[in-house]
Amino acid sequence: MNEAEGVAGVQVLRFQEDGVATPDSVAVYSGPLDRERHMRSLTLCVRFQIFFLHTRAVFFQLHDTQLKLENMLLGGERVLVERVRFVMNNAWNYQLLRKELWAFRWHHLCFTYDYSRHTISTFLDGELNNEQQFILLSPVYGNWARLGQNFEARNSFSGDLTQVNVWDRALTPDEILKMSQCEVDPQGSYLSWEAGWTLGVVSSYDLPLQEFCQQKVGISYFWFPSVPEKTAHYVCEALGTHLPWARSLEDVHALENVSADVYPDIQNCHHNFWMSLTDKEQENVWKKSHDGSIVEDIFWAPYEPNGMRYENCAAMSRYGVADINCEMQIRCAVCTFHKQQRFSLLGACQRELRNVYFVAYQRNISELLFIGYGEYHIRLEEDGDGVSGGWTWVDVVKNITMARMEESSVPFFPMGRRWWKLEQEVCGQEIGGRRLLTLSPCPPGHFTCHDATCVPIHQRCDLKYDCRDNSDEYECHPVSFSQDYQRHLPPRLSGSEETSLPIVLTVTMETIAVQTLDMTMEVAYEVSLSWVDPRLEYLNLKANHSLNKLHMDTVRRLWIPQVNFINTDNIHRTRIDDDVVMFVTRRSQDYYMDEATPAEVEVYSGETNTLTISRKYGTVYKCNFNLALYPFDEQRCEMRLRITSELKSFLAFDVVNSSVQYLSNPFLIEYEVGTVRMVHDNTGRYSESRVLVPLARRYGYAILTIYTPTLVLLVVSYTTLYFRTSIFDTRMMAALTVQLVIATLFSQMTVPVVFLLFNIGYWGYIFSN
Repeated sequence: MNEAEGVAGVQVLRFQEDGVATPDSVAVYSGPLDRERHMRSLTLCVRFQIFFLHTRAVFFQLHDTQLKLENMLLGGERVLVERVRFVMNNAWNYQLLRKELWAFRWHHLCFTYDYSRHTISTFLDGELNNEQQFILLSPVYGNWARLGQNFEARNSFSGDLTQVNVWDRALTPDEILKMSQCEVDPQGSYLSWEAGWTLGVVSSYDLPLQEFCQQKVGISYFWFPSVPEKTAHYVCEALGTHLPWARSLEDVHALENVSADVYPDIQNCHHNFWMSLTDKEQENVWKKSHDGSIVEDIFWAPYEPNGMRYENCAAMSRYGVADINCEMQIRCAVCTFHKQQRFSLLGACQRELRNVYFVAYQRNISELLFIGYGEYHIRLEEDGDGVSGGWTWVDVVKNITMARMEESSVPFFPMGRRWWKLEQEVCGQEIGGRRLLTLSPCPPGHFTCHDATCVPIHQRCDLKYDCRDNSDEYECHPVSFSQDYQRHLPPRLSGSEETSLPIVLTVTMETIAVQTLDMTMEVAYEVSLSWVDPRLEYLNLKANHSLNKLHMDTVRRLWIPQVNFINTDNIHRTRIDDDVVMFVTRRSQDYYMDEATPAEVEVYSGETNTLTISRKYGTVYKCNFNLALYPFDEQRCEMRLRITSELKSFLAFDVVNSSVQYLSNPFLIEYEVGTVRMVHDNTGRYSESRVLVPLARRYGYAILTIYTPTLVLLVVSYTTLYFRTSIFDTRMMAALTVQLVIATLFSQMTVPVVFLLFNIGYWGYIFSN
């Protein structure tokens, strides 16, 4: 084991720099291998950087030539962006990577198998990436090893390889971490990198150990001479960066020197640069154009700024920053990069990330080329006269053109959302069709605006504009229908044809008015129904379900359960009209990205996320009252809600999650509302729920408004019996007056039977005397 300080340089082998798969791009191991030496436990480590990813990028193979066992140990039998597959004695094992591999960037990968624990572990850049149980039935051995591919050229590796070592034991996480951080350079006990390799069509160079852990840093530049201000801003931001700006004379000279060294013949780019500053919104308030932040420490040239409202853009001169006219000036655009950018091609139905990811290159000034991790390039073609022939998407392995970008009014670059004319079938779309594709510089978790700028994906479809072109609020349809979706059929739960679809019923009662004479209960309430529909998929769901509200056009395309209100006149039912509110509730965090959509679209399953429809109603329900114990009676009224869309074998109320809530004051004029509850009844053909409303009579109200006034009037009328018979007319007038008052009082009461009984008794008593 060599300490890092003692290593002058480590040999690096370069395979297929141009990405062309050839059978001769191999390196055969020169050290000794004993096929009698069996490995129960083992470790395979490698340091690499990828140029291109073929279908099966094998970088290491251990072979037993005597028994013709080719797959004794394969390293990276499928090295892809997000996963890698190892093979031990013909046993395949996929390992998903927690972080994706980047092209043209050094990675350290270790694979261990511990026979005593029966565990496979994968370490990427020193971190434990995955660990799982596995039993290796036979040991690993061999007498011949090579790098670069197995026996098929299509399985070859394109990139740099170094420090490929195999141990006959499982290394510890600490040992692997030190290797990944370039602290040590240990050699394998079974196969050693320093034992040497016999090279085929492979180049070799040496690199100090520490440089593997020092990824390229510093600033790189893309140059575009003689462009207008809008194009300058667009091209840099669409490449994932911004135009520069100067804080000091050193900043000015730094760009001048870089330009003069790299492109000495392009005078336009030596000291005439567009800056990322503008005061278009407010005069003399200079802001960065990409984020609107105010900038104050600007290194202005002498006598600048001096253009007032006629010059609202900034450019760098050899003496500092000057304000210039935005529309009439032409300057050089220099895009500065502090780290490598990765681009994604969206809308091409490419499931393999190697065919989605691209890296931008500029070999010559004003040139732009996008090289894919896989077999695709996006490049600007020229005709025979050196005139631009347009942007093309090509398969460099098969040497075919996939599509050509259509001309547009925006700057003629492929970054952002563009229309392409297909020359090969893409996503099932025929040749000659137009397809919308997006070349995006945005990192994961962001949405690509039409102009290739980026906003956080949670700002997509949040009812406010975040993209400068407002494209984040375009096509915000939360529901995706399958081609065979039929609105008249209810959904069925996956894998369970015999189980009824549960419908969650939520009743929120706001007010109650009881009419004892009519024996009715008038309720103002909201009914909400929630269910899952596995036939649907949902797009870009938000945690706040109010942002997942559905448009009425979408609502009318959906299957929606119907609920009848049974104990009402004419049997009212739930309605679908403009008063309906329908939304999707995100209950699961699991989603996948749609490869066919030219935008970052998160697709959620209809099996785990729910649809909810709600509407407010005002309904009169019939009740059966027993008034025998009036005014000390207790009544119970109910709301009978029945699903009538299908039989209970298809649809049933969810007994566990359905609920009812009464929000208003429980004290009515005549009644006190008790605890409202919900019961379910599935004895009939249809599933039914009943909302039970207990009503306790407030007898104090009856005593104060009926019995006490009646008693007082009876006392008054009784005193007329003591009038002299000679003044019978006065006695009669008093009795009639009492009768009229009692009649008026009882006409407003809800118990006319009591009044009738009293009236008969009273007049019987009068005439008897």
